[in-house]
Amino acid sequence: MKHYRFERGSVSMVSAWTRDEIHEGVAALLDAYIERLPTDKDARIVLKPNLNNDLVALTGNSVDLRVLAATLEWLQAAGYTDLTIADGSNVGIERRGIDTFARLRVDKMAERYGTGLVNLNRDDGYQVVLTAGAHPQIARTVIDCDFLISIPKVKTHCEATFSCAMKNWVGIARGQDKRHMHMDLGRNIFAINEVIRPDLILVDGLIGMEGNGPGDGEPYRLGRLMMSDSAFVNDVVIARMIGLKVAEIPYLVYALEAGDIDQDLIDAVNSTVEIIRPVKKAPPRSKLAELSDSRKLLWLKKAVRPLTSQESVLKVAYKLNIVQDVYSYEEDGVEGVRRGREDCGPCTTCADFCPTGLSVEEIGVKTDPESCISCMYCWWVCPDDAIQIAGNPGYMERQIERYKKDIEGL
Repeated sequence: MKHYRFERGSVSMVSAWTRDEIHEGVAALLDAYIERLPTDKDARIVLKPNLNNDLVALTGNSVDLRVLAATLEWLQAAGYTDLTIADGSNVGIERRGIDTFARLRVDKMAERYGTGLVNLNRDDGYQVVLTAGAHPQIARTVIDCDFLISIPKVKTHCEATFSCAMKNWVGIARGQDKRHMHMDLGRNIFAINEVIRPDLILVDGLIGMEGNGPGDGEPYRLGRLMMSDSAFVNDVVIARMIGLKVAEIPYLVYALEAGDIDQDLIDAVNSTVEIIRPVKKAPPRSKLAELSDSRKLLWLKKAVRPLTSQESVLKVAYKLNIVQDVYSYEEDGVEGVRRGREDCGPCTTCADFCPTGLSVEEIGVKTDPESCISCMYCWWVCPDDAIQIAGNPGYMERQIERYKKDIEGL
């Protein structure tokens, strides 16, 4: 484990890739920060993962279920009894009524561990005033809890440049109030982190997303888990790890101007933290994409929404680089996976990625809900086509076409 300690906060890091390594890594990180955890075992602890949309976690978009499982197991073993997983996915998901928890199998994960599960988009809220006229409601579950753990991903972002702990906080704004954040995204990411701060940050840096993130980038293997006591310091350190500069990230520039970070911190990070893997940055947004987000044209956007919400129209908009996300209303009918033993190679990759800890011999055989949550991670990573989907993949068809080979190559 590496520890980076600065005046304004600390970041610790472990290498991890397989399920066992993730459990060991999460335990080591939580042990290192155990003094920050509540002494009251009945404290209301909320885990806020990045569940931005319905892209499987192995694309680098959303939090890996193995990280959630490891965190919940450690907290429960430590005696904590009141645990809740909570997030509010992006406005496109919310407006279409898509259940991200179900599509990502987070609902089954919560059921497996007996934890609460709250869609922050539908939660009660408190209004806060940010900048540029933004006054979103913040979900009550986040504000009223006793201890808040942020679990972000490491992604490039077409508007914010970089998405990690501070950007993860957009998800605590309720429903369509997230549009308030985009009145001035950089300033409002900074501002919402001034209003509400997590008590602890656990970064899922196993698989990151680079290029056209956060919804259409390319997955890459970073193979790290990080923990921090400051979202501001965390993002300076993680940005350095992937070769991004503070001056390139608008919300960190505002944090620098406000004094939440300073040049001494940036210099210390640059001199002590190694660049692990420089990422491919998000390309500039097209003029059409910028026009489509214009506040002045919001009335027109709402007026033509019945047309622009059609999947065929979205596919054209995607090809024109206007949107990143093409959502399908067709739910999947996956009943699990089946494994052909005669096709199975010598690797153990499927077991390494199984959130519930099934062995190679058990994957595709033990298909009951107690054993398998139908996340399909084993199928996504299998390089030999030895694992087959049982049931209709539905909305995942486009993800499969876009990402299956990339994920196999990780």
